[in-house]
Amino acid sequence: MKRRIFLAAAVLSTAAYAVISFSSDEPEPVRRVAPSGVLSVTVVAPREERVVERVGVTGTLVPREDVAVVAEVANARILSVSAEVGDRVRKGDTLAALDTEGVQLRVAEMAAEYAKARDEFARVDSIKDTGAVSKGLVTEKKNAVDAVKAKLEEARLAERRTIVTASESGVVFERRATVGGLANTGEALFRIARDGEIEAELRVPEGAASRVSPKAAVNLSISGMPDPVPGTVRLVSPRIDASDRAAPVRVSFPGMAGLKVGGYVHGDIALTTVTAPAVPATAIQRDAAGAFVWTVGAEGRIARHPVTLLLQKDDVALVAGVTPELRVVARAGSLVRSGDVVKPVEAR
Repeated sequence: MKRRIFLAAAVLSTAAYAVISFSSDEPEPVRRVAPSGVLSVTVVAPREERVVERVGVTGTLVPREDVAVVAEVANARILSVSAEVGDRVRKGDTLAALDTEGVQLRVAEMAAEYAKARDEFARVDSIKDTGAVSKGLVTEKKNAVDAVKAKLEEARLAERRTIVTASESGVVFERRATVGGLANTGEALFRIARDGEIEAELRVPEGAASRVSPKAAVNLSISGMPDPVPGTVRLVSPRIDASDRAAPVRVSFPGMAGLKVGGYVHGDIALTTVTAPAVPATAIQRDAAGAFVWTVGAEGRIARHPVTLLLQKDDVALVAGVTPELRVVARAGSLVRSGDVVKPVEAR
């Protein structure tokens, strides 16, 4: 037993001696772990751009001047209609004829009363110098003649008004007169677009209405027209409509055939022109302190750079607070933090 223990100890001693004998005097080199890959980010240099801010709105085609043609004789029956929708008429043209029977009776009645009053005045006036009648009676008869004459002229005017005529030249775009119907003085029988001029009425939200200026350029897309039409703001209403919180804006454009009142139109109105350094819209970040961009320094270190957003259109943001020398991270999101070291790659 002792012999086995002695042999085992001898073997272990020999193995240890062999390990020591074959070991190098040089220290064993330290194995280093390769650092993880550095994040590559695309960077851009802010460049100055000029962008026109626009607001897109919708609306309808309307007459520039809407002329209402009404009957000036109450409760008169319409005998005939001479104008249809789409007709071009001149001032004074006959549009409709009303029943004159009742008016003619009134004229005849007033003519008879006028003749009677005139004869009575002539009789007392002829004897006023004799003292048979007082001056007061003469004056009374004279006033009666004048009153009846005024009523006769009114009846004759009503007779002339049974012929409904165009008060202005233009195009008839609405007709409500029907043969056999009654003409009411408060209801338009026809509506005329004066001189046939059509323009667009756009509904601009109240947030942008105050920024629309007269003479502003507008691109109009009119239903049925293949190409956009250039227009100019003619009038900005000073009133906000409570029903849709929008202000009507009238836009004039060159006249063209085929336009229909009430047609749909879309307009892009130029609001302001901004010239400032531009960066990709994806570069803009926000936190509690406000808007900022990530920038990459000379050593590839990320830094937070505050900016003021002036205008954003599509994929471009115009900002204040940057210079062309900066390298702005085009798209970072939450991938980087202030102080991170990255590999910048210039955008193509």
